[in-house]
Amino acid sequence: MRPILPAVLGALALVAGAGSLNAQGASRPVTPPPAGPGEVRGTVVSAEAKAAMPRAAVSVHNVADSTLVTGDFAGPDGTFRIRGLRPGSYYLRATAIGFKPERHPFSVSPAAPAADVGVMELTRAAVVLQGVEVTAERPAVSVEPDRNAYRAKEVAPAASNASEVLDAVPSVQVDGDGKVSLRGNENVAVQINGRPTPLTGTQLAAYLKTLPANIIERVEVIPNPSAKYDPEGMAGIINIVLKQNVDLGISAGFNGGVAETNRYNTSGNLGYQSGPLTTFSSLGVYSDNRAVDGINDRERYDVARALLGVTAQDIDGTQGGRGQNFSTTVDYKLTGRDVLTNALSLNHRTGLDDAISSYTELDGSRNFVDAYNRPRNNDSKGTMVDYTLALKRTIEPRKHELSTELRYNRSHDEDFTSLWKAPFAAPAVERETDAVDALTRQLSGQLDYTRPLGKSAKLETGYKGNTRWLDRDYLVMKDPAGTGSWARSNLSNAFGFDETVHAAYGVLSRSVGKVQLQGGLRAERASRNFDLAEPAQRYPYEYTSLFPSGVITYSPSDANQWKASYSRRIRRPGTQELNPFPVFFDVQNVFFGNPALKPEYTDAIELGWTRNMRLGMVQLSPFYRHTTNVIRVNINTADTVDSREVTSVSFRNLATSESWGTDLNGQLRLGPKFNGFASFNVFRMVTDGGSTSAVGSDAVTWSARFNATSQLTQTFSVQGMYFYRAPMKIERGRFSAFQGTNLFFRKKINGDKAIVGLRFQDPFNTNRMRIVAGDDNVMQLTARSFGVRSTWLTFQWNYGQAPKVRETQPQPSAETRPAFGS
Repeated sequence: MRPILPAVLGALALVAGAGSLNAQGASRPVTPPPAGPGEVRGTVVSAEAKAAMPRAAVSVHNVADSTLVTGDFAGPDGTFRIRGLRPGSYYLRATAIGFKPERHPFSVSPAAPAADVGVMELTRAAVVLQGVEVTAERPAVSVEPDRNAYRAKEVAPAASNASEVLDAVPSVQVDGDGKVSLRGNENVAVQINGRPTPLTGTQLAAYLKTLPANIIERVEVIPNPSAKYDPEGMAGIINIVLKQNVDLGISAGFNGGVAETNRYNTSGNLGYQSGPLTTFSSLGVYSDNRAVDGINDRERYDVARALLGVTAQDIDGTQGGRGQNFSTTVDYKLTGRDVLTNALSLNHRTGLDDAISSYTELDGSRNFVDAYNRPRNNDSKGTMVDYTLALKRTIEPRKHELSTELRYNRSHDEDFTSLWKAPFAAPAVERETDAVDALTRQLSGQLDYTRPLGKSAKLETGYKGNTRWLDRDYLVMKDPAGTGSWARSNLSNAFGFDETVHAAYGVLSRSVGKVQLQGGLRAERASRNFDLAEPAQRYPYEYTSLFPSGVITYSPSDANQWKASYSRRIRRPGTQELNPFPVFFDVQNVFFGNPALKPEYTDAIELGWTRNMRLGMVQLSPFYRHTTNVIRVNINTADTVDSREVTSVSFRNLATSESWGTDLNGQLRLGPKFNGFASFNVFRMVTDGGSTSAVGSDAVTWSARFNATSQLTQTFSVQGMYFYRAPMKIERGRFSAFQGTNLFFRKKINGDKAIVGLRFQDPFNTNRMRIVAGDDNVMQLTARSFGVRSTWLTFQWNYGQAPKVRETQPQPSAETRPAFGS
């Protein structure tokens, strides 16, 4: 039985698409027809049955700016005739409930005032609504069984890049370094239009700052993905969906922002769609330099806990970087069913991390011993090329489809660091340079097939193969006495790393009345090999993994939805976590990896209740996660590396970790005067180090976020955001509380064509980090202020509408996603 609500919403969308046509008369247009001699006529039929489509809505739009001119309904025989058009270029848009809209360009001139578009064929499209929407028209947030989708324009109206959009989304946090986390977990997979981004960590942070905000349609938060998706990302998936509008002609946009501290970003996009060809390109440029200050204070104790000495380290530095990102997509419709896509992305980035650390050494009685400086200069640069060739055949939209994709990525990163000791009134000594040269290549192929099984079931299946190669050289040169006698250090190393993953999946969906069921299984065979050059050593590792998933949803009414979901995820160790050679953060802190690390697995169970109300929405999502082979930091405060007594930081697999808690998300909408989001998250994490380890933790923490927008006038709005995370215990340490605030003011000019904004980022200067960690030998206090505080002046300009860029791996939107079994 087809639900009533989707049909009602489909009818509303139909009326809106036709320009609010008067349904009481088939021949009455939405607005008085313009005084002109031109007219357009044609016939609307069903593509499958070749039968007339009576009452199909037909609207006329200007090609230049896509504004609605007039419209009408088709007659009983499917024919229509719209009169009173002035000379110009137009396009027709024909819609009907249960059918995909169809567009047809035409023109009117004094020499040819009558245009005949002939037959317009409409193909069927599912209209069953998968999730519960907060409002019937362009909701700010759409809630579905497996995800929440947030419209970027609503949650972050003054954002200039993707990083700022993500920071405004509930349950998502972007720290001072630009790293993304979900529910406090940085192990989250970030996707662009359903494709995993090839970058991670600081590289991904730089890339997101070059992705323009004005081409982002929505952000989808998927905490418990099905077996169809790559299982990487223990916390889930964050999918950034770019705008996918369907208007013809040329579109363009510009977005720029500048702050007072040598920080700016600017981006532009250009699109064109005509007939079977669609192209869309964007270019983004950013610069982000800021002052960073902090401390690293260490206290050393003997076995009786008597103080042996104190090192006070004050850090004053500058961090930042610049980057450029260019992407283009060429989408060509070969036939009525086949679309060929070429997508190219280029990225270039540079970074700097310069600091002077002032050291003061004290003895056990806190008497002065010595004082000196340790300057450090770091420069980095990187390039990325990512190319995708895809072919998709659509037999029935979102129901019966076949798609293939071949993707190649190449990323080259170089890093150079120089550091030395500068005693007061003495020449520099202990000079050192570190140079890193890393080249990563990745090749993947994917095949996905979807087909219906009867009227209420659907099967999704596919294969993906992925291979990655990394070559990394690390050269350390030292001049201990500062005399210019440089020598290669034994800390230098080189390694090669390759990893191959083959995966096949199957997902079966079915609808039974008000209940929707989905079950899936993904099987993977993976292998990796870590090769060290000096000394020659190999660390091969092969493993097979199964990733089941399941979702059950029950919708007793249009306003209520209950769900229960399960999935299994994996975290594969990164190359830095595997590299056994030491890398010094500073003279007293060293990092090295563990080539014997195993991947960790998380089994996640999540429940959910969503209530949709007239003034907003409330969502409660309790969750439980059980992780095995937990990868955790291992701190040794009494280590010796390169003849130095240091604190070493490495990794090890602990026994298990369990966390449970709940998310509470809500929205309150009081018309244009107020639209607010609030989210609250509380969880407990218990880590067991196993019988041979004393490392473990048992901690409870919570976080909250508030986001409110007020439309003071039709053209002027203000928005405020606040985030707070309570203190959190970790293995052998504790994170202090963290909080951040942002304020936005936005003024529209010439409708939505231009927007001027003023953004105050971290106005109260609270974006700080503080960690206390150690054991019976050493206690260390680390604190940082990231220099985020700034004032931004932003400007946005748009021409036309962004064209449709068809996704090769479609992630259905909240407005069009079919039910599991549709």
